Order: sequence, then structure tokens, then C-alpha cells
Amino acid sequence: MSSRFTRIILMTDDDRGLREFTISHTMVWVLGVLGLLLAGLLLYIFLSYGELLGEARQTRRLAAELDRTRAEVAAVDTLQAELRAMGAMQQQLLTMLGIETAPVDTGLGDGHQPDADPLSRLADVVMTRPPDAWPAAGFITQEFTEGEVHRGERPHLGLDIAGPEGEPILAAGDGLVVRTGTDPFLGNFVEIQHGMGYLTVYGHCRQVAVARGAEVRRGQIVAYMGATGEASAPHLHFEVWQHGMAVDPRRFLQGEPPQP
Repeated sequence: MSSRFTRIILMTDDDRGLREFTISHTMVWVLGVLGLLLAGLLLYIFLSYGELLGEARQTRRLAAELDRTRAEVAAVDTLQAELRAMGAMQQQLLTMLGIETAPVDTGLGDGHQPDADPLSRLADVVMTRPPDAWPAAGFITQEFTEGEVHRGERPHLGLDIAGPEGEPILAAGDGLVVRTGTDPFLGNFVEIQHGMGYLTVYGHCRQVAVARGAEVRRGQIVAYMGATGEASAPHLHFEVWQHGMAVDPRRFLQGEPPQP
């Protein structure tokens, strides 16, 4: 009959001699199972720890990427704010110079936008010379006068140039058409913005030949002479304004207008 116990003998280095232990087979089996469970538990802990380390590294990497993304978003927000500020400054400057960025009035109701960039058009206008070309052929019938309202003298803020009906009206200088329309006094009119804050006005036109937003060159036809508005005969009422003040056009025009 086999023994149900296992004998363990230990030899020591001291004078106590041998030591003997007896353990049952059941206890050996239990200790073996416990050892396997402990080994499995240690292996599980080791693997779990490695996985946690990997997740921790991934978390740190994602956090760094999130910080970079936030920094990039903040930079984009700052750039957008700067662009908005620049756009507002541009619009303010354009408005000060009388250059509007609204759709060009083509008369077709299509809301067509001018092809040129507002800043490019602004540069073209700012660099132009003052309006110094006669705007029409004919004869001067009334000079510029500021008038004396307190004495009942009505101001006349431009030159009247009389000529044949349909005589071409020319741009007095390079510029940008900022307004066209009809006025009770001027009738059909055109306004052109030039460099250095100059603005020219062409009134009593029979027909306007340019649209708002159009770039024009010195000597280009912008309208045709007529008698619209407060006019008893065909003539051009021509005004020059500088920084919002009407000035005598003869300050810029040489001699007399050419004959038709």
C-alpha cells in the first residue's frame, strides 16, 4: 500500500544535524495548485501593467496632439481677427476716399461685382494725378462762385460749358466711377473719384455712358451733353471737389475749353 505522505529531509551546516518534515500528498497538490494560481496572477498583473503603460503613453501622445491642435485653432482665431480688423480698416479707408465696394450698377439688376480687387482699385485711384483735362468742348457760360448766401447770392460750385446736344463728356482724369444717377438740379450725372481726395461731378447729361464701379481713363467718354435737370439749354455743369470741399475747376484746367 503506497504512502499518503512525502518525507522531506533537510541537512543543515550547524551541529543540529538533519531536519525531517512530513507532508501529505494532498497538501503537495494544494501547494502546486496555489503556486500555479500565483504564477498566473503574477503573469496577469505583468501583462495588465504593460497594457496600462501603453495606454498611458497613448494618452500622453493624444494630450500633446490636443494641445497642438488648440494652439493651431487659437492661431487661426487670431489670424481671422486680424483679417477682420484689416478688412474693417480697408473698408474705412475706401469709405473715406469715397470708393465703395458695393455691386456695380449695370442696369441689369444682376448685382455684378467689379473684377478688380478693392485694394488694387484703391491703389490705382490714389496714385492718379489731379483732374486737369477739359471735360467737354464748348464755351464757358458761367464761372465758379462760392456766393454770399446772406446777401441772397446763390453759390455756383462749378463751371458751365455749353455745347451741342450729344457732345461727348470726357473724364477729367483717371479715376473710378463712384456714383451715377439723377438729381433734381443736376439731372443725369456722373461722379468720378480721383487721387489725392479729388472728386469730379458731371451734370445735365443727356445720357450716362459708364456704370458705377467702372475704372475710367483721362479723356474717356463718360456721358453725353444734354439739358436734364435745371437746365434751359444743353450744357455740362462740371464740379471739382477736394476732401469734401468744392474748389474752382480753373485751378486745374489750362486756358479755355476746346471748340466743338
